[in-house]
Amino acid sequence: MNTATLAKPAGLAAADPAGDVALFRKITWRLLPLLCVCYVFNYLDRTNVGYAQLQMREELGFGDAVFGLGASIFFLGYALFEVPSNLMLAKIGVRATLLRIMGLWGLASAAMIFVSTPTQFYALRFLIGVLEAGFAPGVLFYFTLWYPSRRRAQVTALFFMAYGAAPIVAGPLAGLVMTFLNGAWSLQGWQWLFLLEGIPSALLGILAFVMLSDGPAQARWLSAPERQRVARLLEEDQAANGIRATHGFGAAMRDRRVWMLGLISFLAILGIYALSFWQPTLLKMMGLSVLQVGFYAVVPAVTGIAASIVVGRHSDRTGERRWHFAVAALVGALGLSLTTLFMHNPLAAVLCLALSSAGVSSAFTILWSVPGSILADRGAAAGIAMISTIGSSAGLVAPVMVGAIKAATGGFTYSLAILSAALVLAALLFVLAFPMRMAARETRCAR
Repeated sequence: MNTATLAKPAGLAAADPAGDVALFRKITWRLLPLLCVCYVFNYLDRTNVGYAQLQMREELGFGDAVFGLGASIFFLGYALFEVPSNLMLAKIGVRATLLRIMGLWGLASAAMIFVSTPTQFYALRFLIGVLEAGFAPGVLFYFTLWYPSRRRAQVTALFFMAYGAAPIVAGPLAGLVMTFLNGAWSLQGWQWLFLLEGIPSALLGILAFVMLSDGPAQARWLSAPERQRVARLLEEDQAANGIRATHGFGAAMRDRRVWMLGLISFLAILGIYALSFWQPTLLKMMGLSVLQVGFYAVVPAVTGIAASIVVGRHSDRTGERRWHFAVAALVGALGLSLTTLFMHNPLAAVLCLALSSAGVSSAFTILWSVPGSILADRGAAAGIAMISTIGSSAGLVAPVMVGAIKAATGGFTYSLAILSAALVLAALLFVLAFPMRMAARETRCAR
């Protein structure tokens, strides 16, 4: 899968900015639409339980503790199998990996319609976590096979835009399905939600296997000169960033930057996982109906998408990562802090959550543009998976923490304050761990 093994005719490296723009636009249009749709369904299958619980509570008698543990146990399975899944991807390719991951997680998610006890709920949530492991970091590794580092923040932003756009679909879809299909064909609304979001995921896995290529060398839809051009640009990018192609699994695990990025990711996405699960409950506590909750959730999603695109594009254009991340994380913290002041005003609270979403989504985009600039080949696969594993372990903590604090205090104020503090710490660590020389080096690469 190493694109650097392609033959490179003499003189191919001559600068051709217009040609390169057209080439990478062609690649992006081939890869991104399908991968973004897959990511939307990844979000839906991961977080639909947050909406389903609004009906499952009454029918099954599950309380906050059951849902909090169920949300967290998903991430236990996810974290345990993240690295093995990504290492397997490096061996068998993205097509076979997406077929395996999406096909199995889609079927497991659809099987949630049969849940009737907490034990069944926990078992299926754990299984879905195991089966989903490796999807997002696998795609991020896939991007390193196609895009030089100076182009990666923007394409990463476009990919994460799908994750940010998913709530635009998730909220209204959940509200409509659970309201208008409740009781249809002897199934409750929450059962229809799992079924209608699980089966398409399995079908998308088959489509990805048919439509995607494992790398530029296998892309028959590129001409031979185009494949060679991509190979040369990637090789030059690795050389400019001081990356050795022999950078392997062990080296990635010994790289302190991998562990620091993992810790920063953990702190930055605590709020993402907490709010993706508990935001529907938070809004419902303000007196909104299930349908209103779904549509109110659109506002933070839209702002997150817009901000991540703008910030990602500006970061790529300037070659600067450090302060783009720090400022975005601080904006996210400010939004969460302001939300605590408007817990009885749904409109104001949603606007504050939108501000937070803009900051956190942008920070997340910048964060994931960094690993591909410091790791290569199997080292990138292992390093990205390790960073994602550490970050995803926030999902073990966040839902349980928020649920426990809510049970103890009756609200979300203290939880939001803790999540805000975590974002401030993430900004500080990123500034200290990745000094200005990283920004300067990437700027040179961008020229």
